Amino acid sequence: MTAKPPSSDIDIDLDAPGKRLGTIRLVHSDNRHAFAVIPVPIAVIANGDGPGVMLSGGTHGDEYEGQAVMHALLRELRPEDIQGRLYILPALNYPAVLDGARCSPLDGGNLNRVFPGNPQGGPTAALAHVVARDILPRCRYAMDIHSGGRSGQYTPCAYLHWGGDAAHKRAKLEGARAFGMPSAVIAGSAANAGSMTAECDRQGVVMISAEIGGGGAIDRALLAQTRAGVRRCLAHWGVLPREPRPALASPRLLQLLGKPGSVMAETDGIFEPLRGIDEQVNAGDPAGLVYPIGEIGRAAAVARFHAAGVVITERTGALVRRGDLLYNLARPVTEAELGLT
Repeated sequence: MTAKPPSSDIDIDLDAPGKRLGTIRLVHSDNRHAFAVIPVPIAVIANGDGPGVMLSGGTHGDEYEGQAVMHALLRELRPEDIQGRLYILPALNYPAVLDGARCSPLDGGNLNRVFPGNPQGGPTAALAHVVARDILPRCRYAMDIHSGGRSGQYTPCAYLHWGGDAAHKRAKLEGARAFGMPSAVIAGSAANAGSMTAECDRQGVVMISAEIGGGGAIDRALLAQTRAGVRRCLAHWGVLPREPRPALASPRLLQLLGKPGSVMAETDGIFEPLRGIDEQVNAGDPAGLVYPIGEIGRAAAVARFHAAGVVITERTGALVRRGDLLYNLARPVTEAELGLT
């Protein structure tokens, strides 16, 4: 009889009341990790009746805002503070977090592109499978906090995959309002089917993704806004008590333009940005200059916008290669245009 290969699992009870710290035991064997179990940290806080919520950071290892928020939450919250169950994953793509990289150094996998995962696949697919198999089915809501990472800055926003029926979409938009960032970016046809948000849609989990800052650093003011926003979401979802607070302005709704709104470097060189986050631009406007490094007699290449819209991401690294993303655009959109009346 052939022995069943070991599979990745979780070493703590996900349902019992109380507060427990444990790991996703990611089974992996390669030249560095012979028969290893890589310990991906997870915390569970459970008390009474209420919804299950997954909170995660570090899906991309060089995005630090979510990691800091999750670490603070799991230290601040006690079981008696909540109603329901919180699953907190502060360093979800743990190998990438340790490497300070967007993708896993184990297999080059992008965790936000491989859902629902594969238990017999590489370590990134196996990790996605544990989340999809063991955590998301226990949840009604989820929140995953991203940023622009080392290479970019993102306007502070809720980021919504636009799947599900009208009620599901409305629940996401209401969560974005509770989160309280200035913008809510809608990823429609530009969304990726292998993302965590797409998997949440498939499982009926109302998920708010977020993009907060970037540049491989943490902005103190943005971090404070994000912490407050996560707590507001938890109160909106019934996990934390609602607290009196001033009414928040509804976020502006922006729909990601996808390929027409992406500006890429057309040559290797040094990038000088000519526009900034949240600026309104028109098709044909200059976006930036790329100076060819070794060709001092050659004029700078002018990168231009191909569509009108609002700048939501900007490249932060000055050294660029041909094909690097310099800017992303979105366009203002109404609830009616999104199918919500």
